[in-house]
Amino acid sequence: MPEVWTPLLIGVVGVAIVLYGFSKTAMPVAAVVGGPMLAAALGPTVAAGFALPLLILGDLIGLLYFRQHANWRLIAKVVPGVIAGIVITALLFAFASTSVVARVIGVLLLVSVGLEIYRRRSPALERLDQDSSVRRLEAGFYGTLTGVTTMAANAGGAAMTLYLVKMRVPMLTFMGTSVWFFFILNVIKLPFVIPLGLITRESLLIGLWFIPALVVGALLGITAFRRMNQIWFERIALTLSALASLWLVIRG
Repeated sequence: MPEVWTPLLIGVVGVAIVLYGFSKTAMPVAAVVGGPMLAAALGPTVAAGFALPLLILGDLIGLLYFRQHANWRLIAKVVPGVIAGIVITALLFAFASTSVVARVIGVLLLVSVGLEIYRRRSPALERLDQDSSVRRLEAGFYGTLTGVTTMAANAGGAAMTLYLVKMRVPMLTFMGTSVWFFFILNVIKLPFVIPLGLITRESLLIGLWFIPALVVGALLGITAFRRMNQIWFERIALTLSALASLWLVIRG
Protein backbone atom coordinates (compact mmCIF):
# COMPACT_ATOMS: atom_id res chain seq x y z
CA MET A 1 0.00 0.00 0.00
CA PRO A 2 1.20 3.61 -0.58
CA GLU A 3 3.20 5.10 2.29
CA VAL A 4 1.70 8.55 1.74
CA TRP A 5 -1.95 9.14 0.89
CA THR A 6 -2.09 12.48 -0.91
CA PRO A 7 -5.43 14.25 -1.52
CA LEU A 8 -5.17 13.35 -5.22
CA LEU A 9 -4.58 9.67 -4.46
CA ILE A 10 -7.49 9.58 -2.01
CA GLY A 11 -9.70 11.28 -4.59
CA VAL A 12 -8.85 8.84 -7.39
CA VAL A 13 -9.31 5.78 -5.17
CA GLY A 14 -12.54 7.26 -3.78
CA VAL A 15 -14.01 7.80 -7.26
CA ALA A 16 -13.06 4.24 -8.25
CA ILE A 17 -14.80 2.85 -5.16
CA VAL A 18 -17.89 5.00 -5.85
CA LEU A 19 -18.01 3.42 -9.32
CA TYR A 20 -17.75 -0.03 -7.71
CA GLY A 21 -20.74 0.76 -5.52
CA PHE A 22 -22.66 2.16 -8.49
CA SER A 23 -21.96 -1.00 -10.48
CA LYS A 24 -23.64 -3.18 -7.86
CA THR A 25 -26.98 -1.35 -7.89
CA ALA A 26 -27.31 0.23 -11.34
CA MET A 27 -24.84 -0.79 -14.05
CA PRO A 28 -22.38 -3.71 -13.56
CA VAL A 29 -20.00 -2.57 -16.30
CA ALA A 30 -19.26 0.64 -14.33
CA ALA A 31 -16.83 -1.41 -12.25
CA VAL A 32 -14.76 -1.95 -15.39
CA VAL A 33 -14.31 1.82 -15.57
CA GLY A 34 -13.31 2.00 -11.88
CA GLY A 35 -10.88 -0.91 -12.08
CA PRO A 36 -8.25 0.79 -14.27
CA MET A 37 -8.45 3.92 -12.10
CA LEU A 38 -7.67 1.88 -9.00
CA ALA A 39 -4.88 -0.04 -10.76
CA ALA A 40 -3.30 3.23 -11.94
CA ALA A 41 -3.45 4.68 -8.42
CA LEU A 42 -2.26 1.67 -6.40
CA GLY A 43 -0.64 -0.64 -8.93
CA PRO A 44 -2.42 -3.70 -10.40
CA THR A 45 -1.35 -6.21 -7.76
CA VAL A 46 -2.11 -4.03 -4.72
CA ALA A 47 -5.38 -2.87 -6.29
CA ALA A 48 -6.55 -6.46 -6.80
CA GLY A 49 -6.16 -7.33 -3.12
CA PHE A 50 -7.49 -3.98 -1.90
CA ALA A 51 -10.59 -4.07 -4.10
CA LEU A 52 -11.80 -7.63 -3.54
CA PRO A 53 -13.22 -7.21 0.02
CA LEU A 54 -14.93 -3.98 -1.06
CA LEU A 55 -16.35 -5.68 -4.13
CA ILE A 56 -17.79 -8.48 -1.99
CA LEU A 57 -19.32 -5.90 0.36
CA GLY A 58 -20.77 -4.16 -2.70
CA ASP A 59 -22.17 -7.50 -3.87
CA LEU A 60 -23.93 -7.91 -0.52
CA ILE A 61 -25.46 -4.44 -0.85
CA GLY A 62 -26.64 -5.34 -4.35
CA LEU A 63 -28.13 -8.59 -3.08
CA LEU A 64 -30.25 -6.65 -0.57
CA TYR A 65 -32.09 -5.14 -3.52
CA PHE A 66 -31.90 -7.72 -6.32
CA ARG A 67 -31.37 -11.13 -4.70
CA GLN A 68 -34.82 -12.43 -5.73
CA HIS A 69 -34.46 -11.53 -9.40
CA ALA A 70 -31.64 -13.80 -10.61
CA ASN A 71 -32.03 -16.06 -13.63
CA TRP A 72 -30.07 -19.09 -12.47
CA ARG A 73 -30.41 -20.84 -15.83
CA LEU A 74 -28.42 -18.04 -17.49
CA ILE A 75 -25.76 -18.27 -14.78
CA ALA A 76 -25.51 -22.05 -15.20
CA LYS A 77 -25.08 -21.68 -18.96
CA VAL A 78 -22.03 -19.42 -18.67
CA VAL A 79 -20.26 -21.29 -15.85
CA PRO A 80 -18.49 -23.86 -18.11
CA GLY A 81 -17.24 -21.03 -20.32
CA VAL A 82 -16.02 -19.04 -17.33
CA ILE A 83 -14.00 -22.02 -16.07
CA ALA A 84 -12.58 -22.54 -19.56
CA GLY A 85 -11.70 -18.83 -19.77
CA ILE A 86 -9.82 -18.92 -16.48
CA VAL A 87 -7.80 -21.95 -17.62
CA ILE A 88 -7.11 -20.40 -21.04
CA THR A 89 -5.87 -17.20 -19.43
CA ALA A 90 -3.52 -19.10 -17.13
CA LEU A 91 -2.04 -20.81 -20.20
CA LEU A 92 -1.87 -17.56 -22.19
CA PHE A 93 0.19 -15.92 -19.45
CA ALA A 94 2.93 -18.45 -20.16
CA PHE A 95 3.31 -17.09 -23.71
CA ALA A 96 2.13 -13.45 -23.61
CA SER A 97 2.22 -10.51 -21.22
CA THR A 98 -0.82 -9.29 -19.32
CA SER A 99 -1.04 -6.14 -21.44
CA VAL A 100 -1.09 -8.11 -24.71
CA VAL A 101 -3.83 -10.41 -23.43
CA ALA A 102 -5.83 -7.40 -22.18
CA ARG A 103 -5.60 -5.70 -25.59
CA VAL A 104 -6.79 -8.84 -27.38
CA ILE A 105 -9.70 -9.02 -24.95
CA GLY A 106 -10.49 -5.36 -25.61
CA VAL A 107 -10.66 -5.98 -29.36
CA LEU A 108 -12.96 -9.00 -28.88
CA LEU A 109 -15.26 -6.98 -26.60
CA LEU A 110 -15.32 -4.04 -28.98
CA VAL A 111 -16.21 -6.31 -31.91
CA SER A 112 -18.93 -7.91 -29.76
CA VAL A 113 -20.45 -4.50 -29.00
CA GLY A 114 -20.43 -3.64 -32.70
CA LEU A 115 -22.05 -6.95 -33.64
CA GLU A 116 -24.75 -6.49 -30.98
CA ILE A 117 -25.60 -3.01 -32.28
CA TYR A 118 -25.70 -4.33 -35.86
CA ARG A 119 -27.83 -7.31 -34.82
CA ARG A 120 -30.47 -5.02 -33.32
CA ARG A 121 -30.80 -3.28 -36.69
CA SER A 122 -30.96 -6.49 -38.74
CA PRO A 123 -34.23 -8.52 -38.61
CA ALA A 124 -32.50 -11.55 -40.16
CA LEU A 125 -29.83 -11.68 -37.46
CA GLU A 126 -32.45 -11.03 -34.80
CA ARG A 127 -34.37 -14.14 -35.92
CA LEU A 128 -31.17 -16.21 -36.11
CA ASP A 129 -30.35 -15.22 -32.56
CA GLN A 130 -33.50 -16.95 -31.31
CA ASP A 131 -32.15 -20.36 -32.35
CA SER A 132 -31.35 -22.50 -29.29
CA SER A 133 -28.06 -23.81 -30.69
CA VAL A 134 -26.93 -20.24 -31.43
CA ARG A 135 -27.80 -19.23 -27.90
CA ARG A 136 -25.72 -22.10 -26.48
CA LEU A 137 -22.75 -20.97 -28.57
CA GLU A 138 -23.23 -17.40 -27.35
CA ALA A 139 -23.36 -18.54 -23.72
CA GLY A 140 -20.10 -20.44 -24.22
CA PHE A 141 -18.42 -17.52 -25.98
CA TYR A 142 -19.43 -14.85 -23.46
CA GLY A 143 -18.77 -17.17 -20.53
CA THR A 144 -15.25 -17.81 -21.81
CA LEU A 145 -14.74 -14.10 -22.44
CA THR A 146 -15.93 -13.34 -18.90
CA GLY A 147 -13.47 -15.85 -17.43
CA VAL A 148 -10.59 -14.47 -19.50
CA THR A 149 -11.38 -10.82 -18.72
CA THR A 150 -11.83 -11.53 -15.02
CA MET A 151 -8.45 -13.22 -14.78
CA ALA A 152 -6.48 -10.93 -17.09
CA ALA A 153 -7.91 -7.49 -16.45
CA ASN A 154 -10.55 -7.61 -13.70
CA ALA A 155 -13.00 -6.59 -16.43
CA GLY A 156 -15.47 -9.47 -16.38
CA GLY A 157 -18.37 -7.04 -16.05
CA ALA A 158 -18.11 -5.96 -19.68
CA ALA A 159 -18.44 -9.48 -21.13
CA MET A 160 -21.23 -10.45 -18.72
CA THR A 161 -23.06 -7.21 -19.51
CA LEU A 162 -22.91 -7.96 -23.24
CA TYR A 163 -24.23 -11.48 -22.62
CA LEU A 164 -27.20 -10.29 -20.55
CA VAL A 165 -27.98 -7.48 -23.00
CA LYS A 166 -27.98 -10.03 -25.82
CA MET A 167 -30.35 -12.26 -23.84
CA ARG A 168 -32.76 -9.29 -23.60
CA VAL A 169 -33.48 -9.88 -19.92
CA PRO A 170 -35.54 -7.29 -17.96
CA MET A 171 -33.60 -4.74 -15.89
CA LEU A 172 -34.36 -6.39 -12.54
CA THR A 173 -33.34 -9.83 -13.84
CA PHE A 174 -30.21 -8.28 -15.36
CA MET A 175 -29.14 -6.84 -11.99
CA GLY A 176 -30.13 -9.89 -9.93
CA THR A 177 -28.29 -12.28 -12.25
CA SER A 178 -25.20 -10.06 -12.42
CA VAL A 179 -24.96 -9.44 -8.66
CA TRP A 180 -25.30 -13.13 -7.77
CA PHE A 181 -22.84 -14.15 -10.49
CA PHE A 182 -20.11 -11.75 -9.38
CA PHE A 183 -20.72 -12.38 -5.68
CA ILE A 184 -20.08 -16.09 -6.23
CA LEU A 185 -17.09 -15.36 -8.49
CA ASN A 186 -15.52 -12.92 -6.00
CA VAL A 187 -15.96 -15.31 -3.08
CA ILE A 188 -14.32 -18.08 -5.13
CA LYS A 189 -11.34 -15.77 -5.69
CA LEU A 190 -10.68 -15.36 -1.94
CA PRO A 191 -8.90 -18.72 -1.35
CA PHE A 192 -6.52 -17.87 -4.21
CA VAL A 193 -5.91 -14.21 -3.33
CA ILE A 194 -5.35 -14.59 0.44
CA PRO A 195 -2.43 -17.10 0.24
CA LEU A 196 -0.72 -14.78 -2.24
CA GLY A 197 -0.66 -12.07 0.42
CA LEU A 198 -2.66 -9.64 -1.70
CA ILE A 199 -5.15 -9.04 1.12
CA THR A 200 -3.34 -7.78 4.21
CA ARG A 201 -4.30 -6.32 7.56
CA GLU A 202 -3.20 -2.92 6.27
CA SER A 203 -5.28 -3.16 3.07
CA LEU A 204 -8.34 -4.19 5.10
CA LEU A 205 -7.92 -1.30 7.55
CA ILE A 206 -7.50 1.24 4.75
CA GLY A 207 -10.45 -0.32 2.95
CA LEU A 208 -12.64 0.51 5.95
CA TRP A 209 -12.08 4.23 5.28
CA PHE A 210 -13.51 3.83 1.77
CA ILE A 211 -16.70 2.01 2.78
CA PRO A 212 -18.63 5.36 2.82
CA ALA A 213 -17.59 5.90 -0.82
CA LEU A 214 -18.90 2.42 -1.67
CA VAL A 215 -22.22 3.16 0.06
CA VAL A 216 -22.53 6.53 -1.69
CA GLY A 217 -21.95 4.82 -5.05
CA ALA A 218 -24.58 2.17 -4.24
CA LEU A 219 -27.15 4.81 -3.23
CA LEU A 220 -26.45 6.81 -6.40
CA GLY A 221 -26.90 3.59 -8.34
CA ILE A 222 -30.27 2.86 -6.75
CA THR A 223 -31.47 6.38 -7.59
CA ALA A 224 -30.24 6.09 -11.20
CA PHE A 225 -31.70 2.60 -11.64
CA ARG A 226 -35.16 3.72 -10.57
CA ARG A 227 -35.12 6.48 -13.20
CA MET A 228 -34.01 4.31 -16.12
CA ASN A 229 -36.21 2.41 -18.52
CA GLN A 230 -35.25 -0.76 -20.38
CA ILE A 231 -34.20 1.00 -23.58
CA TRP A 232 -31.88 3.49 -21.88
CA PHE A 233 -30.55 0.83 -19.54
CA GLU A 234 -29.39 -1.28 -22.50
CA ARG A 235 -28.02 1.72 -24.41
CA ILE A 236 -25.96 2.87 -21.42
CA ALA A 237 -24.75 -0.70 -20.83
CA LEU A 238 -23.54 -1.00 -24.44
CA THR A 239 -21.91 2.46 -24.36
CA LEU A 240 -19.99 1.71 -21.15
CA SER A 241 -18.98 -1.69 -22.52
CA ALA A 242 -17.57 0.00 -25.61
CA LEU A 243 -15.65 2.54 -23.49
CA ALA A 244 -14.26 -0.22 -21.27
CA SER A 245 -13.19 -2.15 -24.38
CA LEU A 246 -11.43 0.90 -25.81
CA TRP A 247 -9.62 1.39 -22.50
CA LEU A 248 -8.31 -2.16 -22.63
CA VAL A 249 -7.18 -1.75 -26.24
CA ILE A 250 -5.38 1.54 -25.53
CA ARG A 251 -3.89 0.86 -22.10
CA GLY A 252 -3.70 -2.91 -21.93
